[in-house]
Amino acid sequence: MSYKQLNKGYMNIKEKLQEGNVDFYIKGIVTYRKGDDGEYGDHPKVFEVNDVANAINSEYRGMNVTKWGPTCVTLYTYDMLGKRAVGKIKYKDIILK
Repeated sequence: MSYKQLNKGYMNIKEKLQEGNVDFYIKGIVTYRKGDDGEYGDHPKVFEVNDVANAINSEYRGMNVTKWGPTCVTLYTYDMLGKRAVGKIKYKDIILK
């Protein structure tokens, strides 16, 4: 089995995220909020890709997309002092909403 066949599921997620206007969860990331059932508690944190797929936001915070790689998306942002922070999200950890 080739690498492309093994990675086919991740490519589908990558393509859907690059289209924009997509909500998703990341495995293991939860926040205290009101759930879909109306109950408060620890629920998966909702992330959203903007219209042109150049940023990913959650609530009022967001990060810009550096590149859409073959196995993960690379993100960056700047803090109040101008220091650059970099993060990565692996496609295998993403659950589409």
